[in-house]
Amino acid sequence: MAANVSLRVHTAEEVVRCAREWIGTPYHHQASVKGIGADCLGLIRGVWRDLYGSEAQAPPAYSRDWGEASGRETLLLAARRHLREIAIESAAAGDVVVFRLRPGAMAKHAGIMASETMMIHAVENCAAAEVALGRWWRRRIAGAFRFPSISARGSH
Repeated sequence: MAANVSLRVHTAEEVVRCAREWIGTPYHHQASVKGIGADCLGLIRGVWRDLYGSEAQAPPAYSRDWGEASGRETLLLAARRHLREIAIESAAAGDVVVFRLRPGAMAKHAGIMASETMMIHAVENCAAAEVALGRWWRRRIAGAFRFPSISARGSH
């Protein structure tokens, strides 16, 4: 967990509100500027900054094929460093979900759950949007994570 996490407890609703503020931001590889451009990682980074005031970590430059090129689960490893891993079946509004877009491929896409059936994400050739978290997406979840300051919650 990053040392710069504020001591203030946040709610899942705050995470979703912050993520929704990014809806409509054009896709831009490696970017993380609300309203200007973001990729999926940039969206997560931006919500982190909205909650905690600064970056958890400055990411290195990465190519579109970074997962295949490195052969490492870079996105999952980073999520485990800065977020709290939770059981995939426990993921709820405000949680980060990380995806493998193909079986056996590196996990290299992420979004934030807006509800049990919706997520907010940034995907190439589209603006950040809230979309259905349907079966296609659910089958590809490689990990689920909670922001470190999110208070304990009951069922959603």
